[in-house]
Amino acid sequence: MADKDPEVVEEEGKSKLAIFENKAILLGVIVIVQAVVAIGLTQFVIVPKLGVQGADMAETPELEEEAAAMPDMGVLLGLEEIIVTLAGDAKRPRYLRISVNIELKDQLTADVVATRLPQLRDIVIMVLSEKTAAELSQPEGKKGLRDEIFRRINEKMPEGILMNVYFSDLVVQ
Repeated sequence: MADKDPEVVEEEGKSKLAIFENKAILLGVIVIVQAVVAIGLTQFVIVPKLGVQGADMAETPELEEEAAAMPDMGVLLGLEEIIVTLAGDAKRPRYLRISVNIELKDQLTADVVATRLPQLRDIVIMVLSEKTAAELSQPEGKKGLRDEIFRRINEKMPEGILMNVYFSDLVVQ
């Protein structure tokens, strides 16, 4: 040990500190340390205070009970925008622009029903063209229209596939 040259010992000490003398490496180390601290603070301080839970949310009994209490929701299939001439005065025609969505049992059923979209649109167009502007101006008329569309489409499908009919747009002109 006494044999070691003092210059060699000095060079070994410099080589250990030389990593921190390079500004790019030092900056990289600082950025990494800051990122780790930020992630740690977020995960262990901020998230618990917000009450946000991770993937184990579904495992709590309260959430399972709430999920069981919610009604079953199906898949919505839009029939695109439909424009028809309403029944009534031939001298002054009235028009209806409507967007109809049907709720189906599951995605597989929705994919199969989507292949029959023209047939469903035809059913809706025939129901709409029988209505007058006066009927559709009342809330009861709109509800009756929805019920009739539901009934007519449901006649063409197997039992239990159609869950509901929704209007996302309805304008009478």
